[in-house]
Amino acid sequence: MLAWMWGTPGAIVAALLAILVSMALVTVKSVDYIHQLTSHSAHGRSEAAKKEFLLVIAHPDDESMFFLPLLLNLQDKANFHLLCFSTGDFDGLGAVRKQELIAVWKYLKMNPFKLTILDDALFRDGMQAIWKPQDVASVVLQYAEDNVIDTIFTFDDYGISGHPNHISVHHGVKYALEQAQTKKSLRLLHGYTLDSTPLWRKYLGLLDIVFISLSNSAVVAIAPWVNYQAMALHHSQFVWFRRLFVIFSRYTFINTLTRLDVPPPKEKKVQ
Repeated sequence: MLAWMWGTPGAIVAALLAILVSMALVTVKSVDYIHQLTSHSAHGRSEAAKKEFLLVIAHPDDESMFFLPLLLNLQDKANFHLLCFSTGDFDGLGAVRKQELIAVWKYLKMNPFKLTILDDALFRDGMQAIWKPQDVASVVLQYAEDNVIDTIFTFDDYGISGHPNHISVHHGVKYALEQAQTKKSLRLLHGYTLDSTPLWRKYLGLLDIVFISLSNSAVVAIAPWVNYQAMALHHSQFVWFRRLFVIFSRYTFINTLTRLDVPPPKEKKVQ
């Protein structure tokens, strides 16, 4: 019994030390990673100029549920654009959800002119709705050209939650990057995707930092009150389980990214 009593506090102390050491490691690496993201050569601009970053999402509230650590870390170091492919109108609340996203963008002190919310029959919200990569890519490429975008951030091929609209956005952005690489008339774009994790890690919250301590591509934001307020502004969606999501989700605190590499264009053989 005595050994158990001594063992339990010891285990707690060891766990706390592991978390603190992991936080220190990730914080240092995060600073370097953010510098890498924001210091690549911009299109026709001086190195001192802020880069133009585009976050591509599927629905209003995706930015608050999943991408806030990225936005909070980079908003002072780059000009962030947000392209949302639907109004989230599955339940007939598209007009309401559009205004909610506008309110969140304002709360985050982002440029209101860099927010675009589509309401297009090609991109309807729904678990059965699969958006064509070519359609998504066409919009992304046009936006990138019009706004001199340097880097695009979006979902990975699982889309964090497995939602088909998230996955469609991923494939569309990937297709856009492929087109940008193969067509000389288009500017070259960088792309990054937000890593999905196993379910048990998804709800570890800040504790997941132990599992990413060796990662060189993480950004961390210890500001859960910002996430909570941002999600609360999506009041039509802020039901009980989303309140719990904000508290327990690793995406409240941590974003790990993967470079979205596309294969180089094949050179045509000279006959």
